[in-house]
Amino acid sequence: MAVHPCLALLTMLSRRLALQVFVALTGMAGVQLAQAVVLDFEDLTCARTQPICNVGSVYASKGYALRYAPAPDDERPVGFHAIGKLWAPNVGGNTAMLANSCNASTTLTAQSGKPFSVLALDLAEANADAPATVEFIGTKTDGTQVRMSAPLDGKPGWQRVVFPSVFYNLKTLTWVQGDCISNKSHMFDNILVMPGIAPR
Repeated sequence: MAVHPCLALLTMLSRRLALQVFVALTGMAGVQLAQAVVLDFEDLTCARTQPICNVGSVYASKGYALRYAPAPDDERPVGFHAIGKLWAPNVGGNTAMLANSCNASTTLTAQSGKPFSVLALDLAEANADAPATVEFIGTKTDGTQVRMSAPLDGKPGWQRVVFPSVFYNLKTLTWVQGDCISNKSHMFDNILVMPGIAPR
């Protein structure tokens, strides 16, 4: 008996997956859903034995790329870092990613250059020391932008962020690391992304 693509995808995701994601997926076109992937950073083997390790300024996996860009005034940019289970604030988490400098930006693109849709990701405060807010900016293929803020609660542990349906047919998705003063830094994991679709 064949397994429905929705069920197969759910087995790929962590147990923290919100029911909202499943509801959103069931309404998506089957071809795009079958091509959905989760960027979970488990291929970064250095994080298996270290709390934190350098990844560089570009991470590519499963047809998608994340690019790190430092703040304009950053004299010592350090790039992405993988966060392992040994990192104390990574409560109940697996390998995650951190743009490891204040006000650095992270940009997600499809390596093919084709549009994509982002459905969800997990966020947590990098040091579990204060609440943080993450602002996402999606740039669509027609140049228009969509925005969403994701406030975090300042407590240890991960929070699932489910994107509204307007985050389809994106050229890029960008978000900025906290300023490390009034808006603390965050780490991210389990980016659920798939090829772009036309609105229904």
